[in-house]
Amino acid sequence: MKIVSLDFETANYSRISACSAGIALFEDDQLVESKSWLIKPPKGHGFFLPEWTQDIHGLNWFSVKDAPEFPAVASEIIPRLVQADIVIAHNASFDMSVLEQTLLHFQLPCPSFRYLCTCRLARAVWPEMPNHRLNTLAARIGHTFHHHEAKSDAVAAGRVMLAMMQHLGVTTFETLMNNTGICIDAFH
Repeated sequence: MKIVSLDFETANYSRISACSAGIALFEDDQLVESKSWLIKPPKGHGFFLPEWTQDIHGLNWFSVKDAPEFPAVASEIIPRLVQADIVIAHNASFDMSVLEQTLLHFQLPCPSFRYLCTCRLARAVWPEMPNHRLNTLAARIGHTFHHHEAKSDAVAAGRVMLAMMQHLGVTTFETLMNNTGICIDAFH
């Protein structure tokens, strides 16, 4: 089973302002690859909100001024997504909208793959938790990470996904869906 975890950080509220992307690939419950890219947001979308730079991801214009725009890294990211059995993201609606809007902005083809939101899944698996933020879930499973660093978030989401599957005693996504009532979504 091949799981690819995806995470984007953005410079501001614009879904086209991706400034970092992270991927973590898990095969047979083992982390086999994790990678991140700094991305220069396109003109008109590259202003960095000071509170995000200071309080969230720490990136600013100087961090990405020499980084490539998204089309240059898409050729590394997209193949990993389409080759996965499932793509996961924590708060997947955010990451999938960043991917979709950025692809549309740069007029890049939209890939097809299946994805699942680990936040939605965690609400079904561990409803008793006070919240289902990634850092809270990671603490529950004993995983430490650098929150809001794209690669680190991708690895954490993958580890949380595997922990939830282990907690439920499931080994397939079909069984996972049957046990939780959470649907796998399609990106296309």
